[in-house]
Amino acid sequence: MKNSIAIALFALLTTVLASDLRAQSGPYQYNSVTPCRVVDTRGATSTNGGPALLGNTQRDFQIRGNCGVPSTAKAVTINVTVVSPTLPSWLAVWPSGQTRPGVSLINFDPSFSALANGAIVGLSQNTTDLSVYNSQGSVNVLVDVTGYFQ
Repeated sequence: MKNSIAIALFALLTTVLASDLRAQSGPYQYNSVTPCRVVDTRGATSTNGGPALLGNTQRDFQIRGNCGVPSTAKAVTINVTVVSPTLPSWLAVWPSGQTRPGVSLINFDPSFSALANGAIVGLSQNTTDLSVYNSQGSVNVLVDVTGYFQ
């Protein structure tokens, strides 16, 4: 009886470990990076800097090639922070060159001086990788990269 229990436990453990290994060998592998600020619209005017996002405006940002994200990355893990919003609004984030999604990444209003949310977002094949849309008012956006898939 003890042998049959040991064999059953061994089979269960083998099955669990094998399925875990299959999950790690999927089409993309995750690579973490030291958290790094890749977008800050409070800063000087540039591709990944100011100005703030105005209402009903979309901006595109370059992620690959910055903060340790290689040009071969297919998606990134990010933390998006909104700072000093002037009106209640929401942000959407998606791969540039694609249709804006019908969902928001973060909803906010002026009572919050800063608010953040994390996401996994695919990267575009365009030069600029991510699009960010602000619905109303003005808001500064910070994007910190924490990892990538390739």
